[in-house]
Amino acid sequence: MNTSVLDPQPERRTRVILHYWGRRGGGSEFTLSLAQHLRRSAPEIDVALSLSRHNEESESFKALGLPIFTFDRPGLSTLWRKVWSLPGALRRHADALAATKPDAVIITMNAPFAWPFASALKRRGIRVVYVVHDAEPHPGDYAVLWQRITQDLLIRGADQLVALSGSVRERLEQRFPEAAGKVSVIPLATAYPTKRLQKAYDGGPIRLLFYGRLLPYKGLDLLASALEALRANPGWRLTIAGSGPLEGEVQRLFEAWPQVDLELGWISDRRAQEMLSDHHLLLCPYVEASQSGVVVQAMSWAMPSLVMQTGSLPEQIGFGRAGLISPTAGADGFRKCLQTVLNRPDALTELFRTTADWLAECQANRGWSELIDPIQGPGGIPAPAK
Repeated sequence: MNTSVLDPQPERRTRVILHYWGRRGGGSEFTLSLAQHLRRSAPEIDVALSLSRHNEESESFKALGLPIFTFDRPGLSTLWRKVWSLPGALRRHADALAATKPDAVIITMNAPFAWPFASALKRRGIRVVYVVHDAEPHPGDYAVLWQRITQDLLIRGADQLVALSGSVRERLEQRFPEAAGKVSVIPLATAYPTKRLQKAYDGGPIRLLFYGRLLPYKGLDLLASALEALRANPGWRLTIAGSGPLEGEVQRLFEAWPQVDLELGWISDRRAQEMLSDHHLLLCPYVEASQSGVVVQAMSWAMPSLVMQTGSLPEQIGFGRAGLISPTAGADGFRKCLQTVLNRPDALTELFRTTADWLAECQANRGWSELIDPIQGPGGIPAPAK
């Protein structure tokens, strides 16, 4: 007797593709962390990746053991030669992803050609989720007009939006009232791994770190003003590391300070990990912000942050559980807050512990798996008809 008709059909697994066509930086870091998070917290979901062939962290992505679809994205220097073949290349890549029958493609950050590619996916019946890191470009950021136009197109066209903080959702809903019903908030820290659980203050000068893109909204001039009154204090040492248009200004501001080490230029992932692991406190004197990827990187290493009352930075550090919040917006408030750490450096050990605890609570957030699940997740993404 043939009993195959009585056998239950195997349950179809949920499939999602993470898409990022940048070369490196915060977008790659977040995409890699989100892939790791989904593998760890939602093993019932099959994950694949759509990456630029020129991604400089390709070895880290390959180490995940996930299917990878690479796209030869032209850069500015080659675009003039490839512009005529680009539409066909986008179609072929969209066809390759569609053949796997994904439930959704998550665009983890805006990148060149993300908007036309998202349109190609939607024409093939694939649902598109766009992760909105910032509701609009920061003042003084790179390619502001390009960022604004292409992101606005992605926001309007996506089936679902993920804001990484409450302040981003609030601003999104102000700018795009029609999108209010499709915005979910999943904190950035949810996707980031724990790299160290415990840390202790090891004596000596407190090692301070400013790390990231050197842009006007990062408040580097404010940082110089805040530290001026502490120049004679031997209890601290600062590393400023990163690249950006303010490299020359940072050199001018800090090169004469004997307790400041400058590492200007692109910071390798290996060097970034070394700095995050051996400093005590991350400084974020930002005068404008949504949330900060560097803050959550520091949290991975149980390193707290000193932040301004800007955007969702206080929310991101658990309103003081994973760091300190300047009581005022100016340099004086930032300095006074830092002074409390210099006065009681041994208190850092407890702050290291609560930082690790706060990250663990953020990691327990089920927002990503609930968003992706096509049936059970509240506000989830219904699977497209096959």
